[in-house]
Amino acid sequence: MYLKSKWISVLKIKNILFLLLGLFFTIMSVWDIVSLIIYYWGDWDTVLHARSTPESVCLFFIGCMMLICMKVSANAIKKSNFYSSYFETELYSDVGYDELSQVTGYTAKKVKYDLHIFRKLYMKRFSFVQDHDGEHVELYSKTVECSCKNCGAVIDKKIYFAGICPYCKTSDVFAAVITDNKVYSITKDTSENKKNSGYYLQKTFWIKMAAGIIALSLSIVTFFILFGATIDHTVKYNDHAYLLDLVLSGEGYSSIERNQKQILNFIIFDIFFALFFLAIVFICIKKLSLMKQSGSFACIFAHSDKPFLNFSILKTRKPAASLRKAIQNGYIRHCTIENHEGKMKIALAKKIVKDSCPSCGASVTGVVNEDYICQFCKNRIIKVIEKK
Repeated sequence: MYLKSKWISVLKIKNILFLLLGLFFTIMSVWDIVSLIIYYWGDWDTVLHARSTPESVCLFFIGCMMLICMKVSANAIKKSNFYSSYFETELYSDVGYDELSQVTGYTAKKVKYDLHIFRKLYMKRFSFVQDHDGEHVELYSKTVECSCKNCGAVIDKKIYFAGICPYCKTSDVFAAVITDNKVYSITKDTSENKKNSGYYLQKTFWIKMAAGIIALSLSIVTFFILFGATIDHTVKYNDHAYLLDLVLSGEGYSSIERNQKQILNFIIFDIFFALFFLAIVFICIKKLSLMKQSGSFACIFAHSDKPFLNFSILKTRKPAASLRKAIQNGYIRHCTIENHEGKMKIALAKKIVKDSCPSCGASVTGVVNEDYICQFCKNRIIKVIEKK
């Protein structure tokens, strides 16, 4: 809802291309320079003035810049995913920088800087509002004309968020919409089955999982092929009989030393590209491991009846960091991390179901926790917020 999804998809494709090309350019350029150094060992003037040297140096810097740009863009998209996830589970349209600072671990200044940049590049449907308390984020919502359930006053209500009637101070979450004969309320539930773990997973989650497994398999096979080629070339490099036959047959160079240097060049080539595919193997394993964790998180969320969960329920090492990574990578949706009385909790998609105290009838306002202490009679009202 708060992401420029189509544009982000284009940027993700660009990042993949930058990653592959960046790795290819850096590996090829380093391989060429290393080959020159080995081939002309001691003749540094030839190495420096070789025709391919300036090209390799340029390719190396271009490759490094592409990798840096890819990393910066990928990190920004991940942060945007987390901010969007937090906004989507908000009950109220005003979000402060201090509030976001607590759940992200960044300073309020850093959060403010990020959101101002991301609003232009990656995110939408929110603005920045300045009031007596300073600047805060105002989430977008359509406003409709409603009648308050409690006092009947005609009020303007944001359809995506809870609010307070300005006349009787009662929560207007149950207000009936007058215009267009439609009903808008935060309590309106969807027809989706929340016991289904797919509700908490990215729509393309299983496609990405399959693609990751295929990429991992191909990378492993290619790595072992290159590893085998490295061993084969190493054996040939030390095989005097093979080198002599190569010279006598005329298929290679006219001297054993030059043929050894040529084979050494192949060995370096094999090693560099083996390292390239080994890096892809580790990236795929890391991604698949996070996906597997995300799948288990989604199952836990789907079978929980509570809107707020403790991190201990995840049964993994560093659960907060793991969930944050899953949200940032877009594998998990319809949940976020929230700070409740100084304690971090997992917040699932939720709705307000009570707007007045059953004991004294006082308004229930400013709800952020599952239970609520009435400001007048001090009674605890349980399950004011329920899982959506």
